[in-house]
Amino acid sequence: MELKWNLPFYPYKGLELHLFVLMLLLMLSSWSCPSEGFDLNPDDKTSLLMFRSLVQDPDQRLSTWGGSSCTNWTGLVCENQTGRVVSINLTGMDLSGQVHPSLCKLSYLEFLSLSHNNFTGSIPLCFGALHSLKTLDLSRNRFLGNVPDTLMRLRSLRELVLSENQLGGYFPWWVGNFSLNLEKLDMSFNSFRGELPESLFYLKSLTYLDVESNYLLGNVHDFHQSLVYLNLGSNKFSGTLPCFSASAPSLTLLKLANNSVVGGIPTCIASLQALKHLNLSFNHLNYEISPRLVFMEKLLVLDLSFNDLSGPLPSKIAETTEKSGLVLLDLSHNKFSGKIPLKITELKSLQALFLSHNLLTGEIPARIGDLTYLQVIDLSHNMLSGSIPLNIVGCFQLLALIVNNNNLSGEIQPELDALDSLKIFDISSNRISGEIPLTLAGLKSLEIVDLSSNNLSGALSDAITKWSNLKYLSIARNKLSGTLPTWLFSFEAIQMMDFSTNKFTGFIPDGNFNTSLNFNSGDIGRNTPARPLVPTRNVVIKISVAVAGTNELNFNYDLLSTVGIDLSNNLLHGGIPEGLFELQGLEYLNLSCNFIDGQVPVLDKMLSLRALDLSHNSLMGQIPGNISSLQDLTLLNLSYNGFSGFVPEKQGYRKFPGAFAGNPKLCLESSGEGCNRASLPLVPGGTSKEDTDEGLISIWVFFVSFFVSFYLGVVALFCSSRTRRYILQTKI
Repeated sequence: MELKWNLPFYPYKGLELHLFVLMLLLMLSSWSCPSEGFDLNPDDKTSLLMFRSLVQDPDQRLSTWGGSSCTNWTGLVCENQTGRVVSINLTGMDLSGQVHPSLCKLSYLEFLSLSHNNFTGSIPLCFGALHSLKTLDLSRNRFLGNVPDTLMRLRSLRELVLSENQLGGYFPWWVGNFSLNLEKLDMSFNSFRGELPESLFYLKSLTYLDVESNYLLGNVHDFHQSLVYLNLGSNKFSGTLPCFSASAPSLTLLKLANNSVVGGIPTCIASLQALKHLNLSFNHLNYEISPRLVFMEKLLVLDLSFNDLSGPLPSKIAETTEKSGLVLLDLSHNKFSGKIPLKITELKSLQALFLSHNLLTGEIPARIGDLTYLQVIDLSHNMLSGSIPLNIVGCFQLLALIVNNNNLSGEIQPELDALDSLKIFDISSNRISGEIPLTLAGLKSLEIVDLSSNNLSGALSDAITKWSNLKYLSIARNKLSGTLPTWLFSFEAIQMMDFSTNKFTGFIPDGNFNTSLNFNSGDIGRNTPARPLVPTRNVVIKISVAVAGTNELNFNYDLLSTVGIDLSNNLLHGGIPEGLFELQGLEYLNLSCNFIDGQVPVLDKMLSLRALDLSHNSLMGQIPGNISSLQDLTLLNLSYNGFSGFVPEKQGYRKFPGAFAGNPKLCLESSGEGCNRASLPLVPGGTSKEDTDEGLISIWVFFVSFFVSFYLGVVALFCSSRTRRYILQTKI
């Protein structure tokens, strides 16, 4: 870009001309200064280079630290006139190593952030010499040990953030009175113990306090300043809830979850006018909720779960408008009883409703469909009756519908296909009957489907083939019948299939075994070896929801389930497809209680196998010789089949007592005793051959004893004259 200067010409005198030229030079110099930058103070430069000498920097983020211009040094801000460093921000640069004490020589430093890195060691004692420091952020590193008392010299400090490190010891006693300017204190996710210092409750400048996930104890005290953010969660605090009156106009977040707080919820809590997030879950709160406890419409999150609250659900828990009100309501895992109040359906902004694990009765309100923003409904583990209301399709944004373990009846309504965003559909352990509607093919987003423990009948619906994102499918313990379809194993993301305890007939489909990524994954290390085997009937779905600043819900879930297939307790026959025994990622396989015959394929490709149950079938031939190579196998049951042959001790069968019972033609090698058949029962609940022989001997001894006793008795009777006279008289 070319700059053109158009200057008018006037006949100046000599002095005036010199002054004009001087002013022009000054203007030009002021234009050029910003582009040239300013020099970094030499002493500060030396200190910074010494600091960098101990830092591991794999991404070369500090490679710009060179030269004299401060503006070229990544993360630095310098004072214009002196070149002294006033701010260092190295957040999230994947740096590691220890902090060199030379950093403490930056006497003009006001802002220091090393957060989201991997720095180790102790917090340098010399940090107390940074008297100009206003912000110190060392969060999300691996600093350990105690917080040095020298930090109490930082009289100008406004923000002290030490969260998510490995710091411990007693909570610093001086933290409430060392700086009258302290506004933010974050010591969360460390290992501090002891009580909060009393001075902290009176520090007028404090607005933000977070000490979550430590080992702090003592009663929950009232604070005497206008707090905006207060998080005391996941500690050992006890006592009853105070009113937090001093923070009534300002407090936006109050979290006391996972402590030992007792008593009821005082109605004065509702006077917190600015409150947006209230979490009192995982405590020992009890009694009923007062009908006078009604929160302001600013409240977005209310979590009272995992307490001992009882009585009816509050008919009105919060004010609401068309544009504001509760987004998340969690009253689960309490002792609430009675019906679900209709007032809940007036919370128009509600996006997540958790009422599970209570004592609720009655029907699901039909007007629940009015909650058009609802994404998660969990009413499980109650005593609700009736059917799933058809109006629920009004919740067209629904992601999770969980109503398992109730007394619901009726059929699965075909109109539920309108919930085309649904990911989790759990109606298990109810009394729902009928067939699986074909219209459910419209639910293409489904990932977890549990229809188990109902009265469903008919054949498997082809609608299931449209659930291409399916991860978990259970239709166990129903009355479904017919043959297993060829598409059974054709789901790419499937992790668990449980079709047990039905009336399926025919063969196990041979094909599509290579489709599932979980079944075929050979990555044994994807799960920790110490993780217990999750039974198929105890699958856990952990739903997590978070409310963003825009009042929108972020929905996530974790599926804690074994990677497995369960076809047990049906009427299947034929052989086991070899492809089923080539699934390297399969952890659990149960084909028990069927009429499967033939031989067992080799097992050496099932690298992740932890549980195998083929019992109560008609399998024959020899036991596969590679069982001992399956190091993760903890459960094996091949009992009550027709196996034969010799099983050497080196095969490792002794780890599985009773695994071969009921196979009379099978020979197990015993230590130093050769082949041992005697300990194997012939039939379930029956006896071994030795027991049978002993029984025959006992019966023979019984009959001999009986005849001897009878003979001796007759002889004794006839030896008596009175007896002979009585018998003769009777005959006459």
